[in-house]
Parts: sequence; C-alpha cells; structure tokens
Amino acid sequence: MIIIGAGLGGLALAHRLRKRGIHVAVHERDAHPGARPQGYRIQLDEPGLTALRECLPAALFELCLSTAGAPPARVSVRNRHLDILADRATTRADSGTADVPGPRAFDRPTLRRIMLHGLDGRVHHGARLTAYRHEDDGRVTACFADGRTATADLLVGADGVNSAVRRLLLPEARVEDAGLRLVYGRIPLDGDTRKSLPPWVFESIFTVVTDGPGSAHLGLGPVEFGTRPDRSGRARTPSVELPPTGDYVACMVGAPAGHPRMPAFEDLRALTPPALRDLALGLIGGGWHEDVHRLLARWDTASLFPLRISTALPVPAWEPGRVTLIGDAVHAMSPVLAMGANTALRDAAELGRELADAAGPGEPLVRAVGSYESRMRDYAFPIVADSRRTGRDRVGQR
Repeated sequence: MIIIGAGLGGLALAHRLRKRGIHVAVHERDAHPGARPQGYRIQLDEPGLTALRECLPAALFELCLSTAGAPPARVSVRNRHLDILADRATTRADSGTADVPGPRAFDRPTLRRIMLHGLDGRVHHGARLTAYRHEDDGRVTACFADGRTATADLLVGADGVNSAVRRLLLPEARVEDAGLRLVYGRIPLDGDTRKSLPPWVFESIFTVVTDGPGSAHLGLGPVEFGTRPDRSGRARTPSVELPPTGDYVACMVGAPAGHPRMPAFEDLRALTPPALRDLALGLIGGGWHEDVHRLLARWDTASLFPLRISTALPVPAWEPGRVTLIGDAVHAMSPVLAMGANTALRDAAELGRELADAAGPGEPLVRAVGSYESRMRDYAFPIVADSRRTGRDRVGQR
C-alpha cells in the first residue's frame, strides 16, 4: 500500500496495516518532519483515542497517553469581559474506559514523533506527488516530482487540505475558504508563569473568548504533560527519542478575513512573528478584560505563525477503486469542534480494518475501499456541517 502524507491519519493507517503484516510505504512532500509549522495542541476525544489504540502498537499508544494532559473535560465560551456564555462537557467526556480515557490534550509534534517511531525506512520525505496511473495488472503507480515512482495495490491520499490526490481523484470536490484567519502560538508554562495565569484558563480543555461573530476572538488550550515527553520516551524499552518539550498553553487570536484590521492572507503569511504579534494585539482592543492582555503579554513571539481555516463541501458518492482518501484530504473542517484529527484517525482505523479483512488482491480490495468510503461519508460530512454551523455562531465563520 502507498500512503501519500505523513500526518497523523497517514501514520496511524501505516501502523494499522503493519500490524496485519501488510507492506506499506508513506510518501511525504515535506523534506523532514519539522519542515513547516503544523500547530501545537491537539485534542483527542473518544473516537480519535479509540482509533489510535486500534492502529498503534500497544507500547506506542501507552507512550502517547503518558505524554498527554487531561484538563477538565469542558469547553467554555466567554465574552470579552469573561462572563460565561456557554460551558458544557465535551461531547464524549463520560465515555472513557480503562483502555480509552476521556478527552486528552496532546502536543501535536510530540504525538507525530511517537507515531513515526517504528516506521523506519517506510516513510520517504521530499516526495511530492504529481500524478498517478493505473497499470494493466490493476495496481496503481504514484509519480513524484523528483522522478521517483512507487507501485502498489492501493494508493491512499492522506495529504491534507491541499491534497494532490483529491485533485486527481475528485477534481469536482471543493474545499472553501472558511473566512477565518488565526495567529497561533504558545504561552510557555515555565518558572512561575502557571501561577501567574488566571485560574479560569485551566478550568476547561479549551476556552474561547469572543467579542461576537464578525469580531476578534481568543482561543486557549492548556497542554500539561503527564510526564515530560523526553523522560517518558527514555523510560520505554526500547527507548523512544522525544524532544524535551515543556508545558504550555496554546494561544490563538483570530478574526474573520473581512475584519478591517486583517490583511489578505498572502500579506499575513509574509509578516514576521513580531509583526504577527502586533497585529493580534491590535485585534484585541482595550475593552477586553485585563486577564486577556496579561495572557497575551506572555505569548512566545517566536512561536507565532498564521493559519487560514478551510472547510470541505460534501462530495456525492463516487465509484470506488484503487485510490481513496482519508482525513482533511476529503473532509476538511473548521477546528471549532476539535473533531478534525479525531475523524482522520477514525478514517485510518475504519479503512485499515476493511483492508485487513479483504485478504487478497482483486475485487475484494475494491469492495473494502467502497465499504469504507460509504461509511466515511455518512459519519464525516455531518461533522463538517456541524463545525461550520458552530463556527458561524461562535466566531463568524462563513
């Protein structure tokens, strides 16, 4: 099997297939895992955690959990004066079991580093897909920009919002600009910083502070490791090399693309981290609670980078074949419900299960792909729609 994209979904699928003895190769366009910023905090709830446990070797799943934080399983929405507008338990907060706990906050780079472990020689970086072709024997050949090719029984596009596989397989599929721009960064919880931050920051797994749709908003999510990643990795047998990442609060300031202070995204991308900070501080005006200004004063300027939020439109059913899609490559969604990564991991588990059960080449493989795609459309696109509605109501998404 060929997987295009070494994000969380693609790596989870690679592990799931390896557990069943299926040969797999992952091809990633980035030159190395840290080639570009991809975010900091990621929240996994029951669907994502269940899928992660199914896909990963048990030791790696336990390492993931040991480095995850467990803030209170609540999502809070406050106005700029910090009055509570909504405060609810996360969707599946009470569904954890002894094997799969309730919601957890992960550091995305640490989680990805763990998931790369055990795939040595199977992840090929610097491989940008440009085309694929169907061979006479039914297999698929992937063609890369540097002239390399790879042939397998199935090609899986796990290559994110700007998926090259989706453009080739489903050229009619549309991914829209959701009309939200973010400046994303971290507040390190070093020294006495945690004690100096207001307690409400740590009372929910995620908090949104908003001045209403059409205005700026602030998002905060604490990441406090159960055990610091490098120490937890060293304690394993065999050990897993992980960076010495410290606790932090993921902190983002966002606004609609049409906000008078928000530049065009091309201009936003060109801003330096100090300029991004100045922009974000300008979006948060003087009428916001002093706690918000104290928090932003602790922002690590060097950690800042811009994001544009995209969302997929539903795709009518297509004829299954030897090429398929998982995760943001097919159902990109607004992050307001924290379900993007959860759904991508579920895709990996669902597809991996179907492929493992399809025990042989030929038509059973295509039927397995079709069964996965039908289920995926049924569960994923309603979540995309829910995310869009919530984003419109909460932060002014289109």
